[in-house]
Order: sequence, then C-alpha cells, then structure tokens
Amino acid sequence: MVSIRRIRINRFLNATIFFLLTLLQMIIVSWIHISQIPDEGSKFTFAKVLGFYISINPFSELLFTAVLVILTGGLQILMLAFLVNVVFSNKNMIQIYPLPKKGIAHLPEEEQLVNKTINIVSKVSTRAKIKVKKIFVYRKTVPNAFSLDLIPIPFLRRPYIVLNTNVLEILNDNEIEAVVAHELAHVKHGDSLFRLILSIPRLFLNLAYLFIYLQVLTGIQNALFETFNPIYAIERTLFLGLIYLIIAVLTKITVRFLYSANRQAEFLSDYFAAKLVGSGILINSLIHLGQRSETMQILSREIEWLNSLAGEKKPSADFMRSINHRFPRTQLNEDVAREIAPRIFLEEKLHRLMTAYGLTIDQEYKDQLISQAVPTLLEKRSNFFASMNESKTMLTPSELKEKTIDWRVFDSDESQFLEANELDQFIITLLSHPQKMVFEHELLHTPEKDSDHPNFRTRILQIYRIFHPDNYRKLVNQILNQQSGTLPVEEQRESDTD
Repeated sequence: MVSIRRIRINRFLNATIFFLLTLLQMIIVSWIHISQIPDEGSKFTFAKVLGFYISINPFSELLFTAVLVILTGGLQILMLAFLVNVVFSNKNMIQIYPLPKKGIAHLPEEEQLVNKTINIVSKVSTRAKIKVKKIFVYRKTVPNAFSLDLIPIPFLRRPYIVLNTNVLEILNDNEIEAVVAHELAHVKHGDSLFRLILSIPRLFLNLAYLFIYLQVLTGIQNALFETFNPIYAIERTLFLGLIYLIIAVLTKITVRFLYSANRQAEFLSDYFAAKLVGSGILINSLIHLGQRSETMQILSREIEWLNSLAGEKKPSADFMRSINHRFPRTQLNEDVAREIAPRIFLEEKLHRLMTAYGLTIDQEYKDQLISQAVPTLLEKRSNFFASMNESKTMLTPSELKEKTIDWRVFDSDESQFLEANELDQFIITLLSHPQKMVFEHELLHTPEKDSDHPNFRTRILQIYRIFHPDNYRKLVNQILNQQSGTLPVEEQRESDTD
C-alpha cells in the first residue's frame, strides 16, 4: 500500500537525517576548542568572541572522540540495564510466564486473569510467528503496555511483553489481542535496539555540551574571582547565553527528526496489529485505552485541585496510588471521575487521619460527614471554573469538551464498541473538524511535533485510511463538497494518493 510504503520511507529518512545531524554535531564538538587563552597547538583560530578564543583542530582528537563514543555507548547500556532492573524488580511487576523460580508470584485471585493473558499472548505470538520468552503483568491503574527486545538475533533474542493489569480489565479479549499484536510488531521491527542505537549519540552530545557549559562557567568564575575583570565576566555570560541558544536550537531541530522516526514506528506497529486482528478492533482498543487514560488524568487533576484548597502541595505518589486504588478499575467516563473525586478524596483523607491518630469513627457517621461535604466541594469546583472562564486563564471542562469529539455519541447501541457504520460516522466527524481532538488531555499536553508518540486522532485516521481507502476517499470527497478547505493539507494530499 502507498501509505505503508511512505511510512517506512519516512521512518528511514527521519532516522537517517537525525543520525547525520547528530554526527555533524559530534564532529563540530570534537573539532572546536573553546578556551580563555589562544590555543597554540591549533592551526586555525577563528576569532576571539566575547572573551573566549574559538579554534579548530581537525582530527586532532579523533581517537579520543572514538573512545569516548564507545564509552558513552557502554554507559547508555549500563543505564538501560539499571532502568530495566528497577522496573522489573518492582513489587507490582509480576512474571506470569514462565512462572518464576523465585521472587514475587501472582495472587490466587489473579489466576483467571493470568491464564487469560498467557493464552492471548500465546495465540497472537503464534499467529505473528514471534516467540515470546517472558510475559509480565504490571499492577497499575494506568492502561499501558510495552515490549523489550534488545538483541533481535535468532537464538539470542529474548523478547519480553508487559501488560498493565488495567489494560486487561478494561479491554475485551479481541482488543487485548490488538495491544499484544502492536507490541509484538515493535519486537518484529527491532524498535528497542533501534532506540538504543539512536540514543547513544544523544547521550554523547549531552555530555559534551555539559562540558562546554562547565568550561564557560569556569571562565566566568575566573573573570569574577581571579582576574577581577567584570567586563570579561559580562561578556562571558553573554557568550554562555549564545552557546545555550545555539545548542538549544540544534537539539530541538535534531530531536524533531528522532521523534518523527519514532512516530512512524508507532504507525508501522499499528498497521501490523490491524492486519493481524482487524482495523476495527484496533481502533476500538485505542479508543478505550485513550478514554481510560483521559479518566485517570482528570481524576488526578481533580485530586490535585482538592488538595490545593487546604494550601497543600501536590499530593504524594503514595496518596495518589491510594486514590487510584479506590477508583473503579473499569470506569471509562471522565464526568464520573469529576463527580466522585471529592468523595474518594475525603474518604482517603479521613482514613489517613484515623490511622495516624488512632481515631475511631462510626461508618454511618463518616458517610454522613462526607455526604455533607461533597456538594460544597462540587459547588466550589464549579465556581472555580466559572472564574477561570471569565479570566480566560485556563480551559474549563466545558471548553475542553467543545474542542473534542466524543466517540460515545456514535455508539448508537451503547455497546461500548463502534461497529463499521458507527465508525464511519465517527471518522467523517473527525475529518470535518480538523482542529478537534478525541480526548481532552491531548489538548493540554505537548504538541505532537514535540512528542515521539502520535496522538489518538492521528493514529485512528491513519489506520482507517490504510485499511479502508475507498471509504476514506469517499468521506473526504463528501466533506470537500460540503465544506471546501476544511481538511488539513496533509490529509487532503494523502487522500489523493492512497
């Protein structure tokens, strides 16, 4: 398909450009020398800029640079190994296949969930012709999954699949298969190794830039406390700002290509998963995962706001884990999260107060106290957002809803699953409103160009465009006939070429 071929080419080109730009920066950093005195060993001295001598020594430090790159690669691998060890030694990370000979095992009440997970992963991995060495479940209320396979060589590879328990709780079996297939696609494409290789030059540059900053700061310190030359100190401070600006711009440009390559990798994994389990199933799994993430993030923001009423700082991670544990594990409604957040918050606060001071409060009386407080808190929240609406300092829940497209509106039979005709209506609405997102949190987070993950809107449209090209062109033409120029340029262009 034209779209998939373009995605593969774009991934390769973006990764190549990132590597070349990074290599260019590594050469510049290795050649250029910044000092407080002229570099007598250099054949070329460009100039004295703001109190520093800038010179160039081509190839003089080539061996040193090569050794440093190798050491940086080793450091990156050690850091990754440490991170992997931290993650997989977490008490909530449970290995379910094969059963661990020592360490934490799953609880008896998790037996059914564990067996289902093993069966699904085995089924999908057999169809994908990828053997999974280990399967883990991660006890977390945030829906997520990831894979790890750093040595994609036959007989040596040891791919791991990790599924958060909340993924298994909110998705049906077919949708779980879609998530597993997506992660297996990352294994198939060697994405773990790909990211590791590209991260090594980034780490080298970060360390090299840090060394440059320290050199300049030393020069400023020297001007202030040794030579007592405030003019030089000011010049060198300006030089530091100039260096920082140049490095920041170069880094931002370079990283954009890396993020773009990573986004293309996500598209390729989506394609693999949709081909294996069906595009409709994958799209619905993305919708449900996004909706659960939306609900949990709104719950978190509500709790932070409630905590701020007493002038307290951001709630601790331990407190938030307790709140998340009390929140229904299969809840997919953000409005429900807003409404029940005060009750859960007060229940947890009272529980901690009673535990800390050895208090005993009758359950009926406690419920009565909470029931009296909840309406007041909800009213305060409503007044708070009303004031925010007047001052225009932040988007209110109603304004966020206006900027999103609620997929549940198209679920006419309330099955929590968009069938083919319902999905068509959802897609045409997305195409008709190019500025709207599917979820509120995508309006609040970093723009996609500064992220290595595409947003849900983009992923859903990409899948639909690839697997339903005739329908997609039909819908696009229908919209263009009704409202000329409403589609973004890239969506118009891709609809013409698919």
